[in-house]
Amino acid sequence: MLSQKDLNQLLVIFLLSVFLFGFPGLVMIIFLQWLTRRSYAKENVEKHGISRNDASRLGGLAIFTFSLGLILTGAYLEVVNVPMSLGMPFLIWLGAFLCAGLGFVEDLNNNFLTPKIRLYTTFVIFAFIIGCCPFLIPIGSKIPVLDLLLGFPVIGWLLTITFCVGFVNATNMADGANGLMPGILTITFSIFFLETNQIIYGALMSSCALFTIFNVVSGRVFLGDMGAYGLGAFLVLSSLYLFSESIFSAMFMAVLFSYPCVELVASLIRRSWQGRPLFAPDNDHLHNRIHQHCKQWFSSQTIANSFTGILIVSFSSGLALLGYMGQFWELRDNRWGWIFIGQCGLYSFVFLITRIRYPLKKYLAN
Repeated sequence: MLSQKDLNQLLVIFLLSVFLFGFPGLVMIIFLQWLTRRSYAKENVEKHGISRNDASRLGGLAIFTFSLGLILTGAYLEVVNVPMSLGMPFLIWLGAFLCAGLGFVEDLNNNFLTPKIRLYTTFVIFAFIIGCCPFLIPIGSKIPVLDLLLGFPVIGWLLTITFCVGFVNATNMADGANGLMPGILTITFSIFFLETNQIIYGALMSSCALFTIFNVVSGRVFLGDMGAYGLGAFLVLSSLYLFSESIFSAMFMAVLFSYPCVELVASLIRRSWQGRPLFAPDNDHLHNRIHQHCKQWFSSQTIANSFTGILIVSFSSGLALLGYMGQFWELRDNRWGWIFIGQCGLYSFVFLITRIRYPLKKYLAN
């Protein structure tokens, strides 16, 4: 049975979704609510160190299903051409769906696949995709040393694979703070849609926006591994593709994806310094630290969690959206790098001051 609090949250979610997206919004919210009532694919509350709610891990399934439904409905109404809607080479889609399938297995049976198996499998998937699509190697970033290394085929191939695998793991790492990864996804797909006018980005934008509303208000569904791996793979591969098409500069992409990328690098450095396995999970991420402060400010666990995610999105992808709407620079301009440097400095400062109040050992996962 739903409590009065749950009913109030659902009412807010329904009103926002129908107001912004009409009947399709209503359908998506009903589907998400149905998923939260399933007894399977439940979130492990210790995994991310933030969630303490009984939440579903099937948000990624909802986003992929609803996006596909929007495209097929458009095709049925003869307003969408399905092949044209894909917008990118088939192999990019193959890579995304293989990663999504890997995550779906983990969502249905948590810890069925060890972190090493998932790491090696994603490495093989990206090795195949990048090997078949060498144009995805981001030569021409205008970063001298990086362009020099990427110019050697094997080194460029390995570096691109490593970046893709790291990005997918960074996406998975950031899932758990309400609104964090869904907010980044919504902003990214919105900008991609506005620049390319590709239907697939519009469908994903709508799906992610509706998911964000449900995720932020209720806190009862997460992207899960299917969402983190599948959407993370699609995001990084489509970004490389759009870069190869000279639509965005590397520096604009860095601003857009600043939080997951900086958090991943910082986590690897921190774990190396601590003498711990590089890919061993822990709860010492910046969003964990900020969340500890937010819990002192808000009596509601959901509000504290959602405020954490929204705050981080505002100063990461939110700055890219602000610059895009304000037309700071052309999207192919490398001056976006100045904003990225500022984001790195802000990350370091906040990480430092949050550590002063909350000792490191408080965050380490058991």
